[in-house]
Amino acid sequence: IRDVARALGMSPELAGELSSTLDRWSGEVPPSDRLRERGFDPDTPLIRQVLALTVQLIGFPRHLSQHPGGFVISEHPLSTLVPVENTAMDGRTVIQWNKDDLDTLGMLKVDCLALGMLTALRKTFDLLKANGRGDYTIAGINKDHKDDKPTYDMISRADTIGVFQIESRAQMAMLPRL
Repeated sequence: IRDVARALGMSPELAGELSSTLDRWSGEVPPSDRLRERGFDPDTPLIRQVLALTVQLIGFPRHLSQHPGGFVISEHPLSTLVPVENTAMDGRTVIQWNKDDLDTLGMLKVDCLALGMLTALRKTFDLLKANGRGDYTIAGINKDHKDDKPTYDMISRADTIGVFQIESRAQMAMLPRL
């Protein structure tokens, strides 16, 4: 609703207030009395249009993006099964299906998360060792630094923007519960 409201000229603050009238897990528009309680007139053309367009968009993905860390394996050429699109990078392609579509069809998707970061860590360990600064391994980092209370407190608060492997919203939402 925030995106639709802003696209129709509503201020971000007002769009945020309007979005707070919605039940987060429902595809229904808020009842007129709830809108009025929050200071919105449900009979104005702008509010009616925002709500009507929002209802039409429920169920559509909000953001489309490429998942750069995975690949799909299939018995037949992938291009005979799903739409394949070239990317800006030579020799790379993407498919326009999400992981749930692939699961439904029984196609195998393999995630290769953070291989670039793991390589960077390995090279850092090699550099530290070559310069006499220690012989570290990934397995030993947690053990060697288990008393780093400020870091673990930061992770417990889900204050992890930019932190390797725990920066997605889903991972951050899980951290305080753990």
